[in-house]
Amino acid sequence: MKRPATGRRWAWVILGAGAYALHLALGKDSAAVEGVYSRGIFVGLRWLWDRTLGLSPVPLLYVALAAVASWGIRALVRWKRAPRLSPDWRRPSQLTPEEYRSDIYVSPKRTSVPAKVGKGLLFVASWAGALVLFFYALWGFNYNRVGLERQLRLEAAPVDVATLKAEAEGAARALAETRASVAGTGKAALADSVLPRDLEAVVRPSLAKVLHRAGFPAPGRPRIRPLWPGGLLMRLSSSGFYFPYGGEGYAAGNLTAVEKPFVTAHEMTHAYGITDEGEANFLGFLACEASDTPVIRYSGLLAYWEYLFPALARASAEDARRLAARLPDGVRADLRAALENWDRYRGPVRAAAEAVYERYLKSQGIAEGAKSYDRFVSLVVAWKRRGGQ
Repeated sequence: MKRPATGRRWAWVILGAGAYALHLALGKDSAAVEGVYSRGIFVGLRWLWDRTLGLSPVPLLYVALAAVASWGIRALVRWKRAPRLSPDWRRPSQLTPEEYRSDIYVSPKRTSVPAKVGKGLLFVASWAGALVLFFYALWGFNYNRVGLERQLRLEAAPVDVATLKAEAEGAARALAETRASVAGTGKAALADSVLPRDLEAVVRPSLAKVLHRAGFPAPGRPRIRPLWPGGLLMRLSSSGFYFPYGGEGYAAGNLTAVEKPFVTAHEMTHAYGITDEGEANFLGFLACEASDTPVIRYSGLLAYWEYLFPALARASAEDARRLAARLPDGVRADLRAALENWDRYRGPVRAAAEAVYERYLKSQGIAEGAKSYDRFVSLVVAWKRRGGQ
């Protein structure tokens, strides 16, 4: 007869495997997921979460890490205190009556090495199954929802050189004009002092407005908090991430001032149930563009430029160089500051993290992997061609 703990662990393994199997079976662009989960169950979860645990003054990732660390320490202490067999243990028949009655004697029953290994693997698998189950239940099934292009009827095709050039020229003009409208600017890179005091509270209504205009629900008030140590995420080649077990997102604390608004909008888009990275870039850009705060609009434009310019450089290096030379000194300083900041965190860990994230995206049905970010430009162009409606 199996021990109850073993049965529970197998249950978590089966439930986790079942959740992942259901995700694979549903596939992409599932109308059932869109209607039942993304616009139903997830909306309810979002509202509930933001009115309970979402009110925590402490980032929930820190709470989760503290809980895991506490559990690990307690498990280690219990293991240390557990009775151990003495190397010279004897059978009961070999003990004196006094020894047998004492608490020195421990049953000599031993578990075989294969049994211990199997028990350990089952323990790990049960936790993995639980994490997979809650990942999909709390957020992950949004990977199966109907794509933004189908919902908005956008034709996001590859962009030709002429269009890239026109977009880059327009972005360069807008960058110069918008940066000039940011109070207290000069030729040096912008500092955090130009940002709103409560950045997420300024970005949230702008993003909600964009989502509603696009026909997506924007329930609750998801949090996007800075993550410290500030360079940790950047060493992992990430400017931010969404934590489904906490219902909130995080932005790397060491980002430059001009990167923070766009990253906040991007991660908040994930918190509202948009999983695709290119779509999150696109909607985050529209949210920044719709903001009444100049530095937030500037952040969105600068993020767009950082995707647009390399595409133009690959298509027409001469046009790209000519256009870059015309950028105002302040814009060039902001771009240089961001590049130098990211260069501080290059290394083997970053390369490994990129490879792991690539596999993760593909496991969720995003065939392009990290290249899905690059759909940003195609989506913006398609949106403009449709009149931005």
